[in-house]
Amino acid sequence: MSLLRATGIHAGYGGADILRGAELEVAANEIAVIVGPNGAGKSTLMKAVFGLAAVHEGSITFDGSAITNHAPDRLVRGGLSYVPQERNVFASLTVSENLDMGAFTRRDDTTADRERIFSIFPDLADKRRQPAGQLSGGQRQMVAIGRALMVRPRLLMLDEPTAGLSPKFVDQIFERIAAIRDEGVAVLMVEQNARRALHAADRGFVLVNGQTRFADTGDALLRNREVAEAFLGGAGP
Repeated sequence: MSLLRATGIHAGYGGADILRGAELEVAANEIAVIVGPNGAGKSTLMKAVFGLAAVHEGSITFDGSAITNHAPDRLVRGGLSYVPQERNVFASLTVSENLDMGAFTRRDDTTADRERIFSIFPDLADKRRQPAGQLSGGQRQMVAIGRALMVRPRLLMLDEPTAGLSPKFVDQIFERIAAIRDEGVAVLMVEQNARRALHAADRGFVLVNGQTRFADTGDALLRNREVAEAFLGGAGP
């Protein structure tokens, strides 16, 4: 059974639709990625799921319940968490304070969860009292992901998690995403590094002109000659 399913999505901002029939599906405990050319609507599809872009047609369900156009705070309480590409940390707050902000919907003790985040992202453990604005780009991304995990989501959504990062941090972010999946949290991400993302993915979607052109396992999409030639810079995995 799918954890998240989006069917026939027409969505955008104001009166204009950027998505025109987009589809995706994410099962529990898997990594799903959305790839495609610039302007295809990848981030808009993510925002449509999280209630940040108006859905004018189609349906979105989470764990079998309709969530189309639900407000983000309601979705967070229901088990979704979203990390935008930009402005995703509180720069003046410490790493620990950023994590605490992520637990705003909770009323129980979050100490164990904070320590769990530091075990997933050991680079942050020694910097827990340092303002997030003083960290490197890769470390700030780790803070943003860690904060999103503090609500114990069932689905973590990441918009371009490796954008602008050095190869070292790209490797670390992909490793941590796999570790998060292995701990039982499904991951849906938009990623420009399409080949690398599909290598990491259990399931992939290629979005073109607001529509889902291809949907398959990550391995199958890497082997698809049409996908490789049009979107991955040539054939071959």
